[in-house]
Amino acid sequence: MLNKLFSFRTVWILAILYLLIAFILFPLYHLILSSESFGSVMSMLLKPQTLKSCFNSVVLSLITVAGSALIGTYLAYTFQYKKIWLKRLLSVVVLLPIAIPPIVGTMSYLFLLEDNGIIMKILGLSHFDFSGWKAIVIIHLYSFYPLFYLFVGNALKSLDSSIMEASFLSGASKWQTFYKIIFPQLKVSLLGASMLVFMASMASFSAPFIFGGATRFLTTEIYYAKVNGDYSLSATYSILLTFISIIVLFVFNYFNKKIPTAARTKGTIKRTEILLFSKISKLDSVILYFFGLLVLLPLFSLILISLLPDNSLMAVGWPSSFTFSNYTNLFSKEDFNGPFINSVLSSVIAVLVTIFVGIWIAHIIRGKKNIFKSAIEIMATIPYGIPGTVIGLCLILSFNEPTIFSFNTILVGSFWILPIAYAIRNLPIMTQAAKVGLHAVDISIEEASQTLGASVFKTWRSITMPLIFSFIVEGALLVFINAFGEFVATVLLYNYNTRTLPIEIFSQIRLFNNGTAAAYGVVLFIIVMVVIFVSRKLSRKY
Repeated sequence: MLNKLFSFRTVWILAILYLLIAFILFPLYHLILSSESFGSVMSMLLKPQTLKSCFNSVVLSLITVAGSALIGTYLAYTFQYKKIWLKRLLSVVVLLPIAIPPIVGTMSYLFLLEDNGIIMKILGLSHFDFSGWKAIVIIHLYSFYPLFYLFVGNALKSLDSSIMEASFLSGASKWQTFYKIIFPQLKVSLLGASMLVFMASMASFSAPFIFGGATRFLTTEIYYAKVNGDYSLSATYSILLTFISIIVLFVFNYFNKKIPTAARTKGTIKRTEILLFSKISKLDSVILYFFGLLVLLPLFSLILISLLPDNSLMAVGWPSSFTFSNYTNLFSKEDFNGPFINSVLSSVIAVLVTIFVGIWIAHIIRGKKNIFKSAIEIMATIPYGIPGTVIGLCLILSFNEPTIFSFNTILVGSFWILPIAYAIRNLPIMTQAAKVGLHAVDISIEEASQTLGASVFKTWRSITMPLIFSFIVEGALLVFINAFGEFVATVLLYNYNTRTLPIEIFSQIRLFNNGTAAAYGVVLFIIVMVVIFVSRKLSRKY
């Protein structure tokens, strides 16, 4: 029995290693192979344009992290410790940006604040320069603050209020209590959110591409080099971006290990009403409700534009009629089913692959030390530091000809290259979700089940999986949202037959078909919201 189990486990470990080598290390090897020589890379790095692109990408990411941390932490703190009218509704509103794919959020701001946008028409302004740094930073803050809100909010919910009450009784002020008691226990959550936001900002393409203008970033440089057919230059930029991202990843991990473990309370956490935190000031009320309105404005603009004929806002004056023609035309188009099916099918395949591989990787990491454990953990973490543009280029360079890893077929140009790219990008998310879930399961329960005669498979099916199911659902939800709205990698990998909904949105924007693009965006948003609703209902059953 033990020999069979060992053989079964060894086979799966080798299978996981094969997949990680085939679709992470092998593409990275081809990227390095296709880049310029080391001397050429260094000489290009010293060019003013390259230095400026690197500087812009890093500064944008730092600004995004700082701004998102302030907004997200303030909202989490306010919702946790203040009595707010319509609190449940507002808590849903402030999370809406996480359900809006980047290309849709960028498009919403384009419709809202461009020269002929909704705000310009309402205020009667003829010109407003919503471009460059201010546009990109605003869109990034809108897109990424929910990560801090979720991370910090969950950390605040786990705090024992008796500790804070003791602080108040000893004469400490609210600020001293926050700085001395609350903040130290938020460091892990803040660092984790900072890492995710920094990486996502470094990999951002939609906002820099549409609003950047002459301001270049590393992601746009990769795209322009690829479009111009200079794969060597594109690969060199990709290596540079990956190198920066991985260095930052290791820096975050280093500081994470330096954070001391926060004191935990044994038994049930005490949660009581803390009177000093219960009242919300008028200023906080104004800020909170005004912020909720700002969050809804891009979504409102998206819905409104979808009800207007194409290019109607470019005309003088405000359109006098609304119509559902964009939606009827959308669903009556013969080629609508193609992008829709491609988006859904590739996203679902990516979710299934990441669930299967991510759970096994988490199980291997959780198990006893072996020669493969560290290698698997490192390889599964690498995609955290690889932006979507780099992943797309890596796959192009690696699978544009038959290889042993593609079963002697050409994957570039086929449908399968899309779910592979989505699975690679989101594998760390599912791995971390499964890892956290397994960490919460006492291994002695599984051992007791097997001692009583249950097989390993039955123990997993009857005990382990039900206990980690909610974690898997949350991970699958994030993977689906990311894959369904993926634009950065898709724009490098798609062809006409494999185009997805985000690509259709981008194409309609370039053709100035704003109404049709907005209708696509609304459909995309509704599908994501339905998936969120179903996943929430599903996770609550366990």
